[in-house]
Amino acid sequence: MIMKQKDPLWRTVDLKKDESEEIALNQQDHQGSSRQGQEKQMDSRDLQIAQWIQKMPDLEPPPDLLTSIMSSIQPKKLPWAKRVSLWVRSPKSITITPLRVAPVAIALFGILVLSGYFIFRQQDFRFYVDQGESQIPVVFNLSVREAHAVAVVGTFNGWKPRGYEMQFNPEKKIWSLTVQLPEGRYEYAFLVDGQRVVPDPEASLYQDDGFGNENSVMILRTKNEKIT
Repeated sequence: MIMKQKDPLWRTVDLKKDESEEIALNQQDHQGSSRQGQEKQMDSRDLQIAQWIQKMPDLEPPPDLLTSIMSSIQPKKLPWAKRVSLWVRSPKSITITPLRVAPVAIALFGILVLSGYFIFRQQDFRFYVDQGESQIPVVFNLSVREAHAVAVVGTFNGWKPRGYEMQFNPEKKIWSLTVQLPEGRYEYAFLVDGQRVVPDPEASLYQDDGFGNENSVMILRTKNEKIT
């Protein structure tokens, strides 16, 4: 078998290829050594920093550190207009229970009853005042001990004592007042010292006022020039 020798041109190419491979290997060796040196240098610096940290003395925090931190993170107070706006826009939940509703319902019912009672009394008062009939003199008398002031209240004056104060007669020891009223049916009572309500003991008719008390009933009419 006959071996042919390479042409001089191929020899030149092979030599250049070998040289380039050798240069690449040298560069890799150099880079590897430089990396190892950097790693060793970084390890020594880290070790030195750790030693410095260990040698540092422990310092106590200043006494006002917590106060300053809390004051810096404390939320700022919003203006009242901003707070109202946020409250209006925020969703709200309302919980209604029978125990909470019952007192409110009772109070509203009582207000309605009292309102209706006084409206009814006012209507009676306006009805009797508006009547254009002849006036009848009515004398109210009451004998009560240790009273300082007595007034007559009823449907004819809207249950208001002002202007209907009775005068005390020291000789007869009674309180007395004369009132001009038209014909009709009236309920009345005596208000003693502005606190105690007393029905007329001389009345022949009485009417329950709806609050556990009784009012005296008076019916005025003229027949054969007599008052009954």
